[in-house]
Amino acid sequence: MQQPSKDSSMFKQEVINLPPIQEWLSELGEYSSKYEKFGSFLKTQERLLKQIHEKLSTPSPMVCAFTAPPASGKTHVIALCGVYLANNGFSTCIVVPNNELKFEFLKEMNDVHSGSVQDLPIITIGAYVKERSKIEFALVDEAHNLRSAVELDNRLVKSISLEKGENIYDNVVSSLETNKEFFTRELSTETAHDILRKIKGEPYEKTARRILRTLSQWRCFVITSDTTCDLKFLSADPGKRNIIPARKLLLFSATALNKEELRFYCNIPLTYFDGAIDGQHRFVPKKNVNYVHTPLGSTKEKIELTQKLLMQSSMRSLILINNNRQCLIWNKKITQENELEDRVVTIKSALDYTKRMDLYRKFISKPNGILLTSSSVYWEGLNIKTLRLLIIPDVPFPKPTLLEIAERKRRSNTRIARGRLIQGIGRIGRSPDTSGLCVLLFNTKGFTNLVELVTTENVERLVANLRTKDDQKD
Repeated sequence: MQQPSKDSSMFKQEVINLPPIQEWLSELGEYSSKYEKFGSFLKTQERLLKQIHEKLSTPSPMVCAFTAPPASGKTHVIALCGVYLANNGFSTCIVVPNNELKFEFLKEMNDVHSGSVQDLPIITIGAYVKERSKIEFALVDEAHNLRSAVELDNRLVKSISLEKGENIYDNVVSSLETNKEFFTRELSTETAHDILRKIKGEPYEKTARRILRTLSQWRCFVITSDTTCDLKFLSADPGKRNIIPARKLLLFSATALNKEELRFYCNIPLTYFDGAIDGQHRFVPKKNVNYVHTPLGSTKEKIELTQKLLMQSSMRSLILINNNRQCLIWNKKITQENELEDRVVTIKSALDYTKRMDLYRKFISKPNGILLTSSSVYWEGLNIKTLRLLIIPDVPFPKPTLLEIAERKRRSNTRIARGRLIQGIGRIGRSPDTSGLCVLLFNTKGFTNLVELVTTENVERLVANLRTKDDQKD
């Protein structure tokens, strides 16, 4: 192992003495059951491995980013590289944004055989932050989810979500002295103190008191709409969000990363980056999925068509909703149909991990289950291999991030929504031998021109065709 370069004050440059690329690929192949079975890596895997080889074996910044589209075999590549580094004596770990993805990686390890597999930790971002100082190489999968991972980590961000109709909601909103229907701001310590003291009663008072005792250690943000008010408290110490290990951080994602977000949320200096940062979000269709859109005007029309499609099929399905309020409306309407009531599992945003996983396991236990969710975990990174039908009713315009509120940045809503839409669409077709249907119920102009415009009758026909394929397999 060569020593870090001394000629750069901007970043440390780490170099590993790797064998030549073809020899290295063959060595990695010895760890891979998939390589043994097929005699080679996928072209997308080989391309990614060549990029990794270059960044590890030549001088490069401490933070390297790599992009690979869904179903490209990225997870297997990360597993192999993690095992290789661990085998060669480096303290290495694989980092995932949430526990759902941790279980996906543990499954992937069944196709990797090496003595170091048992010694390679697969941990969430919250656990990694605690162990970071002991780690030399960290490989972060689904790195585009790091912002969500930080915001969902209760040790780094604490949230109080209020809804219109609650007494506390009126008390808090009146303290903001605004007539705007949609309002975002970072609050001063004094204002945050006054608001927290007004919060009484379960389930919020305990959290409010805990924050009040250490208020100087938090930055407070507020996001209000016509029906909700979210208070978010971000740890004011950037060091608690630092994710750079001792030697090198490898970030893997399906879409280009935002370096400003990584600076704000993960304390990564802008000069430490190398790789696919701030590129364009690109939709890459999968051959085993039909992508269609049929624009409908009202929520009522969208729910009625969705009910019809779900009752017509008995396939495992996913409905991605943009916010909690709509999620609850859809749940109430869809479950009015007796045929669907037992099939639907609803996971709203901001649930803690235990509740979220209990509900997700309930969904997975149903062969014809329907997951209705507004949680970013299911928009951005979860792999439901047997998913056949995906429905996205509305353009996924997101709430502003804490970064945008803190720095009063102008938002490119269309660009942000396009990135989130690509992540959502990527949930289906993860297994190349499983056909699927993705249905968008809004006009996709400005987002993608690769989705076919069809009538509602044609959508029903496509669902029937999927069902026919299933019957033929049986």
